[in-house]
Amino acid sequence: MIKKEPLVSVIIPTYNSRKTIEKCLNSIKKQSYSNIEIIVVDALSYDKKEKKICKNIIKKFANYFEDGPERSIQRNRGIKESKGKYLLIADQDMYLTEDVVSEAVQTMETKKHVALLIPEISIGDGFWTRCVAFERYLSVYLETSSNECVRFFKKSDAIKINMYDPSIVGAEDSDFHYKIIQLGSIAKIKNHIYHDEGITSFWGRVSKKYYYSKAFREYLKRYPNIAPKQFSPFKIVYFKHWQLILKNPFISLGMFTLRGAEVFAGLLGILFNR
Repeated sequence: MIKKEPLVSVIIPTYNSRKTIEKCLNSIKKQSYSNIEIIVVDALSYDKKEKKICKNIIKKFANYFEDGPERSIQRNRGIKESKGKYLLIADQDMYLTEDVVSEAVQTMETKKHVALLIPEISIGDGFWTRCVAFERYLSVYLETSSNECVRFFKKSDAIKINMYDPSIVGAEDSDFHYKIIQLGSIAKIKNHIYHDEGITSFWGRVSKKYYYSKAFREYLKRYPNIAPKQFSPFKIVYFKHWQLILKNPFISLGMFTLRGAEVFAGLLGILFNR
């Protein structure tokens, strides 16, 4: 008797997603693994014309819902609506290589892991995007860092840990990660996701960190031994791959400048956003 492939629910929170969502959904449709449902949870409020265009694109590929305002609320709605044994959490600007789901299911079905990491490669245009991509290559693709969070797990385990916490805006992925690893071991698959950064704005990234810092204080209370390492401008992987950094001096300088500015903005937010 042929064992039936378990259903995988891919959950995508979206907001103003016209530039990337069709490519994202196509990458899921082209997976070598066939038993997949796609659930998109669109944000409650943005430009009505833009929303209509996005909705028409999404409904060709996926089950469509609306919820929000924060990404964690959207993800939780997707989890509740899902029917799959396994969940894969993606973003609207991520493109899956064709064997991501297949490898993830095979790993979970044959190994005793509770969740999986999926490596990311950043793509996009402009100097600051190249800096972001280089940092992610060092700390996420070549290594497994404290800033990397699980994306593939059982629905039953997500429910068991009460899903994503909407009060930890900006750090909800990390909070979820450290809750679910209390249930067992995790692993990292080889197939990767492309993360489309578009054209990265220096001040856009810095201001986002300042906004997210409103919830960092609570995160620091929960994870006092982990959070400082995550928010540090310097990581062990930078020293480990010092030769790559020296080979790319201008990109490395930009990477450290952006990283330092983000950390500084986060600290300011923690001090003033009380």
